[in-house]
Amino acid sequence: MKLEMATFYVGEVRFGTRTSYDGGVLEINKEELANLVLDDRRVISAELAVTRPGEKTRLVKLRDAVEPRVKVSGPGCVFPGVLGPVDTVGEGRTHRLSGVTVMLSAEYVPTVLSGTGAQSSGIVDMWGPAARLTPFSSVINIVLMVRLADGVTELEAHAAMQSAEFKVARRLAETTIERVPEDIEVFELSKCDPALPRVVYIAAASLTWHNPHSGLAYYGLPIRESLPTLIHPNEFLDGAITKDARVANGSRPTTWSWMSPAVILELLRQHGKQLNFLGVILQRTRFETEFGKQITAACTSQMARLLGADGAISTRISTSGNNFMDMMLTVEACEKKGIKTVFVTPEWGGKKGDELPLVYYVPEATAMISTGSFERDVIMPLPDRVIGAGDCQSVQLYAGDKYYAPAGEFTLPASFCLLEGVDCLGGMSLTCGQY
Repeated sequence: MKLEMATFYVGEVRFGTRTSYDGGVLEINKEELANLVLDDRRVISAELAVTRPGEKTRLVKLRDAVEPRVKVSGPGCVFPGVLGPVDTVGEGRTHRLSGVTVMLSAEYVPTVLSGTGAQSSGIVDMWGPAARLTPFSSVINIVLMVRLADGVTELEAHAAMQSAEFKVARRLAETTIERVPEDIEVFELSKCDPALPRVVYIAAASLTWHNPHSGLAYYGLPIRESLPTLIHPNEFLDGAITKDARVANGSRPTTWSWMSPAVILELLRQHGKQLNFLGVILQRTRFETEFGKQITAACTSQMARLLGADGAISTRISTSGNNFMDMMLTVEACEKKGIKTVFVTPEWGGKKGDELPLVYYVPEATAMISTGSFERDVIMPLPDRVIGAGDCQSVQLYAGDKYYAPAGEFTLPASFCLLEGVDCLGGMSLTCGQY
């Protein structure tokens, strides 16, 4: 499978009379894109706004974010199973708009009011101390604000919000179809020197079987009681992995992150040079019994061994200790099968960073990389502007949480309240110092 990723850099976004791309400038016709979304009767209002890095702007009621991409050649479409039929993607050519996101802000009347299945939303500051904790403060964000009709079920709400977001992203990327890209990067798992170390990537997804949506979907199908699945890395780049649009916080990577997963991209770029990249094992974790945890660890490690892996890199999503145990057992199982494993994970550590960073540990976990603590307080200073769907005078980030007045100053209890505020997939560069 050979995928050409053609990049078109966006330096400015402005509203105008048409939707077009030219010389780094993306022009957007608000009415056209709003009508595209309002075709869905579940959506009763749609608006758009733009934010830029450094502006004293706060974004609220955030559900997800994506990078505008469109399939130009090859089978399937970007976001297969959602915007088009199920067809294996990861081949041909895909166009992307770089330096810009479509960010979804949405509100609806929920039917699940508590527990892990309840809706939640994230928050982003484009400036100040919270900005350095999320990647979205460094890009131009096109914020799509939608409100859903009363009476929708949780799964209908997810489908309506996700469809709206993806349609807008695809339409923006379509402006590049007749354009010559500034850069083309080729991704392919070609044959290479057999002496190179054989490496597999284990992407662990913390999922639940009893919620309206499990949290993550493969070709539009929520992953529930699944054993590990082998995936070609190029499939990620064409949007084969998507998330629950109802649930958003720092411990749930956005679709934007799954479209540009940092570890996968680096392994693809080093394939045939420093290593032989064997592919991605998507591992369902957060099993609720010890037996389930043992099974997922055994099956994942056995799949890696059957691939002939010499080494593995594993990451996990969610701040769940339940999920953390699954991954530690997977590291143990891989090491016992002779597969050297590096575990990349956020940590606990408490408000001051001096508490226990790991909730569970196995002696085989000798190579771990911390992507930062998610328990620190986050200062949210006074903004000049607040953007979000509906009434933004008072917002609740998750079920059971208190309400915040986003137009004022306040303190969040942890970075997992920010959209992408926890670096689950190793895409940021948070560091620490010892004194």
